Parts: sequence; C-alpha cells; structure tokens
Amino acid sequence: MKTRVIDVVEVRVFVDRDKDGEIYEQLVSQASKNAEDYPFATKKDLFMVAACLGAKHNRFEELAPKNRKEVFRGSTFDNKTDVPVLAALAYQKEKDVKILSDPKKIVEIAQGWANGGIHMVRDELLGQPGRPLYNLVNMLLD
Repeated sequence: MKTRVIDVVEVRVFVDRDKDGEIYEQLVSQASKNAEDYPFATKKDLFMVAACLGAKHNRFEELAPKNRKEVFRGSTFDNKTDVPVLAALAYQKEKDVKILSDPKKIVEIAQGWANGGIHMVRDELLGQPGRPLYNLVNMLLD
C-alpha cells in the first residue's frame, strides 16, 4: 500500500495581523538573542506549539481574511514531523478523513487552532515570572 503525501509546499501560512504578529516577534529567536528569552528558533516552531495548544484546549479562532499576515510558506513545514501533526489537527476539527485531501484546508484549520492557542502561549511564557524558556518547559510538563 502506497502512502499518500500531503503536499503543503505551496500553501501560505497566516496569523492575525493585529493580535499575533507581535507575539511571534517576542518569542522567536533572533540570531544574537538569548534562547532563554526567545525559546523558539522559528515562527514555524511557535506556530506548531500554538496550534497544538489551541486544539488541546478546544480554542479554535478562524482568521479574518482582511486582518491576516503571512508569516511563512508551507514549504517550511517538515513532511515527516510537522505535516502529520497538521493533518491530525485538521481531522480533530472536522472528524472526516476527506479533509486530508485538501492541503490548503489543513493549513487553514491549523491557523485557526494556532490563532486560538497563541495567547495561551504568550500568557504562559511572558505572563509568568521567570524566563520564557523555563516557562515553556513548565507549561509542557504540566
């Protein structure tokens, strides 16, 4: 049986321009910055954590088409690690395997989960005493 690959390479990934863009800048590492204060190496890494956290807590917030900002392209996702997670998040929302045949819809659903989860990430990492990296570890262990 041949495994079908979900191709998200050409899909553009967006976040809420007003609410989320600043959070991505606050938590994603810049080359000269300290990892303890900027715990995510890429915007994609932060997006994946926010999407998973949004799904875990059932916080889906669809992006308004006029108020979105592109943060990266689908080619940034790793086919072996990220794309299966995105597919699982889409299935969790839709409860229908047909969703897995639509890469754009898979990413749109992940955007909704990430939009719902990004504020939880911000609150846990920046709204608590301590350095963001250590707060991230504590959040994941709880």
